[in-house]
Amino acid sequence: MPANVHMSKKELNDLIDAGKNAGNDTSLLESFLAELPSEKARANPPPVPVRRLEPERVAEELVTGPELERLRILACPHIRSSPYWEDFVSRRVLVCSDCQRAGLPFGE
Repeated sequence: MPANVHMSKKELNDLIDAGKNAGNDTSLLESFLAELPSEKARANPPPVPVRRLEPERVAEELVTGPELERLRILACPHIRSSPYWEDFVSRRVLVCSDCQRAGLPFGE
């Protein structure tokens, strides 16, 4: 059963040198060294530009003032009773995912 051995290029060069000094055949180790990719080939390739699948969103205007309370009344019970209701309603999120999956009618 073959074993996986991990060593750096420097360690392999040191092993070849030690084998040559001891008078051993190092042709197999030198063939392993020749199979290693060069430093230039291992360098990171240039980054590929990423294509956006969605158009960029325009920054939404947050709801403020008396409009917040009106939208809170229209929100589902989970958002209405949440301690973070103001954050949800200001971003016009009136229905939680559970109520949305259940198909309950909320909002305007």
